[in-house]
Amino acid sequence: MSSILWIAQAKPNPAGKDKTSYGSPKPEQLLGEWVDIENIGTEPVRFSTMKLFHTIFTDKCEPTGRTEDYWSDNGTASLSPGETLRVHTGMKKDESLMSPDDRGAVKWRAFAGKDRFVLNNRCGDAITVTWQDGNGKAWKDTASYRPNAPEGAVLRRAGGNILVPAGAAAGY
Repeated sequence: MSSILWIAQAKPNPAGKDKTSYGSPKPEQLLGEWVDIENIGTEPVRFSTMKLFHTIFTDKCEPTGRTEDYWSDNGTASLSPGETLRVHTGMKKDESLMSPDDRGAVKWRAFAGKDRFVLNNRCGDAITVTWQDGNGKAWKDTASYRPNAPEGAVLRRAGGNILVPAGAAAGY
């Protein structure tokens, strides 16, 4: 039996994200920034043991060695083998504004509840999910993407720990 989660895909640069450098992003844009966590193991993983982080960078796009909390949950449900959890940056109260593409065909959906974008476009980013298995052992998976992800692109795991636009080479 194994408890294995991985960052399967992410959408770090929803359409129009870079055009909101002033003022607040629209709720539907915040819902369009998301990360999919997939259970590829053989055991369920309780949501209450999962945490999602991303890397903090300097203005020169150098990693600071720090991470920022993106999402965590205290729910009693579990992500079963083969299931996917989509974590949206925005707020649950705005869920009705979500586009069908961002809604996707996932069984589980969570909301980070942020009123700002979290994932980094200019520097790229590294996204990490941590969790505990049924015996309390801690695990983690990290996937990263290069700077300037194409606007509106869904980045998928492409071998190793790299997320790339569908059909693109790792160096997009």
